[in-house]
Parts: sequence; structure tokens; C-alpha cells
Amino acid sequence: DKMGQRASDTRVIHFDNVRVPASLRLGQEGEGFKIAMRTLDRTRPPIGALATGIARRALDESLAYAKERKAFGFPIAGFQAVQFMLADMAKDIEAARLLTLQSAWMVDHGIRASKNSSFAKCFATDMAMRATTDAVQIFGGLGVTRGHIAERLYREIRALRIYEGASEVQKVIIAGRLLDGLRAPGA
Repeated sequence: DKMGQRASDTRVIHFDNVRVPASLRLGQEGEGFKIAMRTLDRTRPPIGALATGIARRALDESLAYAKERKAFGFPIAGFQAVQFMLADMAKDIEAARLLTLQSAWMVDHGIRASKNSSFAKCFATDMAMRATTDAVQIFGGLGVTRGHIAERLYREIRALRIYEGASEVQKVIIAGRLLDGLRAPGA
């Protein structure tokens, strides 16, 4: 019973004393972790796309509301603080979209995409968290009302920052690629 991503049925499965015949293995014995990590290179870009779509919806809803909602006799879209939130949402959505497209293109063309897939997943999910937080702020009291679109989008994005490796894991992957595997003593 998750706070978001409720359309996704999430379960825990346990395998005890399971034997897989050698003919059904995906790769060689002992290679499972590497295969799983390469699989994540392919599954992280779609999470980036999903996060970008959620952020886009937050922007669209916020724009429409900011144009109609009035404070002190003026639409709140006329206030610089709201304009800055909308502008940041728009620019960050475009950056996430491009990072996601780039990583998906690399995967489609058989290019090693660990770092780029992590860029897309990490940036897009962190960006969408900021965008949905700003949407809640723009909607004010409505934004924190259970079932309101801004509140729902905020809940939906939270789980995506964990799926396919949390944002912190993505940063470890990115740093590892940048530093060519260099790690601190004891790490």
C-alpha cells in the first residue's frame, strides 16, 4: 500500500532452494551482478521519461492555475516568485528530456550508457521532485488537499527517486565513471 505509484503492483518474492539448469542461465556463473547492472542501464532512461512526464503535468497544471488564480486582484502568474518557479520547472524539464533522450539513444545504439542513464534517472527524478514541490506551493492550500492533482503528482514522484537505484546510488555511479573507479580508503 504505497503512497504513490499505486497502479504498480509491488511485491516481495523469495526464492529458496531454487536450482536453475545451466541451459537456462543468462550468462556465465558468477556474472549475475554484472548482467543486472547492465540491465539497469536500459531501465533507468524510462524512469527518467516517466519523471519528466510527471513534471510536465505539474507545470501544465501550475501554468493554468497561475493564470486563473487571483491574489490582490491580479493573477498570481504576474508575481515574480511564481514566474521564477514556472521558469525553473520549464528549463529543468527540457534538460531532463534531453538527458533522457540521449541515454535512450545510447542504449538503442548499443553504446555503454551507465553514466548517461544515471544522469537521466537522477536528474529527472530530482527535478520532478522540485517541480511537484513548486506545483504544491503554487496551488497553496489546494495543493496539500488529498486527491488534488498537485498533491497526487508529489506523491507519485517520490517513489521514482528510489526505483532503479536511489539518487545517491546514481551519484556513486556517475562519480565512479568520472573517477575511473577511484575510491576512498575503506570504501
